[in-house]
Amino acid sequence: MLRRISARYSRGFLAAVIAVAALVTVANVGPARAAGPAPAAHTASKTAGHQGLPTGR
Repeated sequence: MLRRISARYSRGFLAAVIAVAALVTVANVGPARAAGPAPAAHTASKTAGHQGLPTGR
């Protein structure tokens, strides 16, 4: 009986270790980085809020 229980837990533990190793590997592979800094596509304007709404609301 003890062998069956320990075998079950050891298989579960091994599966968890493999899953964590796979997730860490995939997270570290990721997309390639850009060669240099790209210019900003959009900069923040000096006005706050929505430009279409009146400011006196």
